[in-house]
Amino acid sequence: MSRFATFAALTLAVLYMALALRPEAALIGTPIAEDGWYALTVARNVALDRGITIDGLTWTNGFQPLFTFVAAAGFALAGGDTIGGLRVFFVLAALVHVAGALLVAHLAQSYAGKEDRIAGPLAALGYLAAIKAYNDFYTGLETGLQLMLYAAIWAWHRRDWRGHWPREALLGVALGLVVLTRIDAAVFVAALCADELRRGLRAGLPDAIRRCFVVGGTAVIVSSPWWLYNALVFGHPMPTSGFAQQETLVSLDRTLSALWALASVAMPWIFAGAHEDRWAEIARVAALAALGFLVWRKKWRPAGDLGFPGVLLASYAALVFYYWLTFFADWFYIRYFAPLSLLAFVFVPVILTRVAPKAVPVLGGGAAAVMAVLLLLAWKNWTPFGASAHHIQVELVEDFVAPGELVAAGQSGTLGFLRDQVVNIDGKVNPAALAWRGQMWNYLDKLGIDWFADSTWYVETYLGTDPEKVGWHLVASRGDFRLYQRVKE
Repeated sequence: MSRFATFAALTLAVLYMALALRPEAALIGTPIAEDGWYALTVARNVALDRGITIDGLTWTNGFQPLFTFVAAAGFALAGGDTIGGLRVFFVLAALVHVAGALLVAHLAQSYAGKEDRIAGPLAALGYLAAIKAYNDFYTGLETGLQLMLYAAIWAWHRRDWRGHWPREALLGVALGLVVLTRIDAAVFVAALCADELRRGLRAGLPDAIRRCFVVGGTAVIVSSPWWLYNALVFGHPMPTSGFAQQETLVSLDRTLSALWALASVAMPWIFAGAHEDRWAEIARVAALAALGFLVWRKKWRPAGDLGFPGVLLASYAALVFYYWLTFFADWFYIRYFAPLSLLAFVFVPVILTRVAPKAVPVLGGGAAAVMAVLLLLAWKNWTPFGASAHHIQVELVEDFVAPGELVAAGQSGTLGFLRDQVVNIDGKVNPAALAWRGQMWNYLDKLGIDWFADSTWYVETYLGTDPEKVGWHLVASRGDFRLYQRVKE
């Protein structure tokens, strides 16, 4: 099984790399997400010396910085060319994915012990064969890099680093980089320092305090350019994308979404994308229950220090509560909670090799085969995760709006990447729009924007349930998307 797992993992790695060679129509389709186009648009503008802007003019902080700037380097290598930059992006995303697989394999092997030669290759295969990986790691967003850095921090945390300030500082650098990858990792940094202080109560508090200053201080220094940019340019350390999605509310819908997201990251091999339904939820829960039963029956527990998993669980308990309570965009929970899947990627292979070795060839081979088929189908721009509906929005604008005319949209990621003169109004990447909520038509009038294209929900949110009353009339509609034009007096 070890040789097969290694071969299968290498095959999947090559197929992920080959995503960069797909035809142009497939490149601008899935799996890049609507919000991923925001980050890639900023990356392209940085590469073209247009500044950290969403449209060449509007400065923005509505993105997670590190991977966006890595993608900007890719667009720069391609000379600012859109398609060439996307090809480099997919290569970079695949390299990050493969690096994460190698780190996860190292971690699983360290917990399994030298006598178990299967756990490491199986973990690498599992990381590359998880269906959610294609949906998460190639969206144009930070998830793949975030998991890779967390895995690197976990591997370093298991080494002998305490009492050696260069090693402590290197850990701080990695923590700073993961904060730059996604700023909510600052909660993880605080939790790790708190855990060091807890350890210090038993093994020397002064030295623990010193470690926290070295580790935490280095993380702050490394991530400080982003905090300073936010504070000095926008007046607040939180990106505008955070403000755009804030709404404090206790909601049953959010609770169910949070539970679904947690189950999905706990079992990342079972995911159906656009076809998610009760059957997928039942399969996921059944798999988790079966795994739990095997662990209980065999009385298995991981050997060695569990400090990192404990810190990860504690920090994400706080983040899950925060997002559940304050963020209305519950469809993003599955991405926000993604780092918890590292626990599955590392420990499930170890558990299977210990408590169900006969199932390993079937599960490993099956997962590899399914993922290989999905990646091959990606060449035809087909995935089970569904095509982006926002291409309908792009087609509406192309058919009715003359080139060069300003167009507004709430969800403007895909449209803004593929077309110039697009103004974002949901505030994720355009902070000026946040002040006009409840009267967005006045903002559009002020800017002289005559066109608005978006889905029904966004139309009603920004133009009201009767856009005619505020001077906008319907020009065309396709599916759930509507194109409105401002009536000039």
